[in-house]
Amino acid sequence: MALSKRLECILSLVPEDVHTTADIGTDHGLVPLALIRRGLCKRVIATDLREGPLKAARELFAREDLQESVELRLGDGLAPLLPGEADLIIMAGMGGALMQKILRDGRQTAAKARRLILSPQSELPAFRRFLQEEKYHIDRERLVEEEGKYYSIFSLTPGLLQDLSEEEIEFGKNLCEDDKNTLRDYLSKALTRDQWILQQITGSAGAAPLRIQEVEDRLKRTEKALHPLMSTTAKGRKNMRSKLGFGLMRLPRLEDGSIDIRQSSEMVDLFLEKGGTYFDTAYVYEGSEEATRKILVDRHPRNSYTLATKMNTMVQPRTKESTLAQFYTSLERTGAEYFDYYLLHALGAGNTPLHNEFDTWQFVADRKAEGLVKKMGFSFHDTPEFLEGLLKDHPEVDFVQLQINYADWDNPDVQSRRIYEVARRHGKEVVVMEPVKGGTLATLPEAAEKLFKATDPAASLASWAIRYVASKEGMLAVLSGMSTLEQVRDNMSYMGEGCFKPLDEKEEAVIEEVRKVLASQRQIGCTACKYCTEGCPMQINIPGIFSAYNMYLRFENLGPAKGRYNMRTREGGKASECVACGACEDACPQHLPIRDLLAEVAGVLEG
Repeated sequence: MALSKRLECILSLVPEDVHTTADIGTDHGLVPLALIRRGLCKRVIATDLREGPLKAARELFAREDLQESVELRLGDGLAPLLPGEADLIIMAGMGGALMQKILRDGRQTAAKARRLILSPQSELPAFRRFLQEEKYHIDRERLVEEEGKYYSIFSLTPGLLQDLSEEEIEFGKNLCEDDKNTLRDYLSKALTRDQWILQQITGSAGAAPLRIQEVEDRLKRTEKALHPLMSTTAKGRKNMRSKLGFGLMRLPRLEDGSIDIRQSSEMVDLFLEKGGTYFDTAYVYEGSEEATRKILVDRHPRNSYTLATKMNTMVQPRTKESTLAQFYTSLERTGAEYFDYYLLHALGAGNTPLHNEFDTWQFVADRKAEGLVKKMGFSFHDTPEFLEGLLKDHPEVDFVQLQINYADWDNPDVQSRRIYEVARRHGKEVVVMEPVKGGTLATLPEAAEKLFKATDPAASLASWAIRYVASKEGMLAVLSGMSTLEQVRDNMSYMGEGCFKPLDEKEEAVIEEVRKVLASQRQIGCTACKYCTEGCPMQINIPGIFSAYNMYLRFENLGPAKGRYNMRTREGGKASECVACGACEDACPQHLPIRDLLAEVAGVLEG
């Protein structure tokens, strides 16, 4: 029968040549069974305060034919034992205060044991102080993490004096000798917990000065204990740096549609190991925030990564109360305690009025003042002129998230270059989304692919796209929505800590040649002026449809083009629903044969 990590650790501390072990509070008898089966002792006295657990243990020992090796006794604490009857006493699964009482009440019995193995579940500093006062020498103390909880396990010799320092009383003795990673994670969580407590009590009316001082002192001790551990492994280093950000919107999913937590956890671990720190999710990414807690927050120190999420005003019901509540829902879903980066999601002319009406700007600024947000920003989908106005109106934002890739750098429909230049002119750091254009730049026309492969046969097509934007000045992070472990491995091979190299002049020239190849592909000359849509009786999003078809014409990649087409026709008519009234063609300043083009699009993207 498999045992928990905590019970396995207890068994690992059992000394040699033990004849009789007393398991106090045996519950269902798993520890006695393992002790006998593994030959760690000859006899076990298993006690419990309740008859129910003893009955379950009795049935277990009968099935395993161990009645002669295990004796069951009903009683409280050490009372069922006689002094000197057991070489080893084991106690686990009870609070520190209760364990202290048991040891006080059974002082004579405990003093006669050769060794005690104890695992209190609470009040650890007080328990260590008690051990020192009662002359229990801590020979070993182990720290075990299990399902997000941490357990201290003590191996003790009674009757020996020991002088513990205040740091050892607070955090344990010789823990670093066993597992620096677990101790570092434990201290990191303790640090973020106390930081949150301090924020709460200092912000409340009538806060007790002594309580504030107590938490501040504990924070200083925790920081002092944590500092030497932060440089031990890549997992917890504060100085990890990579411009690549992990977009958590395309995590792998199982057949039932749920996110694959096991594979996603492996991806996160590798990303952190290779120097990544920036993770990006959003309230509207289905299942992403909940998965973020499981694959990242619950498994890694809070100060080993940065986390970004977003507030979206287009979620129904579109009310101020429900929109602002997204922030607290995101905190609960992720368990992150605070967000390093918090964004207003997908700003443009269509939804900015709602952000103004709901006063989301001030709301996020207030959360920043409380320490629940470190930096505020917004993601953006509109014109350079609109961005200029936003940044003039809201100089308080720290960064902006923009869609930038080499294919759209000078694209008149997207205007990546001009939008980027506006952000930099206002002194804002930039987070890049869609550097691979939704995966489109990872699959290119043959002529474009040959140009890249002739320059660097080993480099992936995606690496050219990501390195292109990462080479620009002012880049805070370049997001990649990774969905496989291989994608993480590839991305971090050139974007991991110490791996990134900006594009040189030769490589920039290759990018320019690839741009020309893409530009030579047939395109519909739509400028997205939207004059054609105003009189359309079927409310067809003609510019959006043409944009999706241009993606197909340029990149010869049907899947992403169909995906964009479905998105562009979500709230309007499809191309096949055109009634050929001709109103669009009368309004088009480019004089495009829109009716014929819509029929062509329908034949390709609706097939």
